[in-house]
Amino acid sequence: MAHRKTSALRKVTLIVNPTAGRGRTARLVEVLQRAQGPDCEVLVTRAPGEARELAGSRRDDTDRVVVAVGGDGTVHEVGGALVGAEAIFGVLPAGSGNDFAKMLAEPPPPESAAEYFASAEVRRCDAGEIRIRHADGRSTQRYFINGVGIGFEAVVADAASRARWLGGSARYIVSAVRRLLTYRAPDAVLRFDGREVAGPLFLVAVGNGRCAGGHFYLTPEAAIDDGLFDICFTTTRSIPRLLRRLPAALRGRHLAFDDIELERSQAMQLQCPDGCMIHADGELLARNAVEVEVDILPGALRLAG
Repeated sequence: MAHRKTSALRKVTLIVNPTAGRGRTARLVEVLQRAQGPDCEVLVTRAPGEARELAGSRRDDTDRVVVAVGGDGTVHEVGGALVGAEAIFGVLPAGSGNDFAKMLAEPPPPESAAEYFASAEVRRCDAGEIRIRHADGRSTQRYFINGVGIGFEAVVADAASRARWLGGSARYIVSAVRRLLTYRAPDAVLRFDGREVAGPLFLVAVGNGRCAGGHFYLTPEAAIDDGLFDICFTTTRSIPRLLRRLPAALRGRHLAFDDIELERSQAMQLQCPDGCMIHADGELLARNAVEVEVDILPGALRLAG
């Protein structure tokens, strides 16, 4: 879909994670630097968390677009730092999964990225907030952009992040099959909009975007500007049944099965006394969470493109 251009040009900050895409993003740095003009800066991160700090230091600049150049981890850091900010958020996908980028227009080539983001149309985009109480008594809070996975999805995201011997979405598919054979869902209570679901919650996927893990369309009809999360969950424990549903999830057709549900809500809460794993935008947030609260933040991001 073509985007209408604005008349005023903005300053552009390109925050590059050189380790994204198994290191392939590092090759973009020189291309981006050659194309940068007087109102464009290219910043290369050196450690986890630095993209969040760099974006946060520019969040009050109304006439600046801050672009995450990398994968979903970079999107998580940069976008999370810009929630509620004056600065505009942009994405130049260069990772393995690029889940959030699937919700956006086709990206520009790297050599014209600065020019594109300087004048791209701006719209409002939802974000999310997650609060976690851990089994050790700690409480943590984080913003997220694409989605949250609880239970099996988080276990797969964690395993895929360590499967460096595989490339792209194959890491997630292989990790999903391997973990499916041994994973046991903890008993939990899920609440949203006055409804309560109790039992062995195998998977809970909270989607602002449609895709997770590169190719799993767990919330295939989600929209990033409707003020709602799409919440996909199942309580089934049958391994043969789950194996049959896995290929369908790659095409977003798993909702045809009556043991997989999808609801839309602005918020959800989950209690898991035995503890569960949680990821947000593919980044592991908890290995042993006992209470979780998730809320939508409608229009919390100014999004370019």
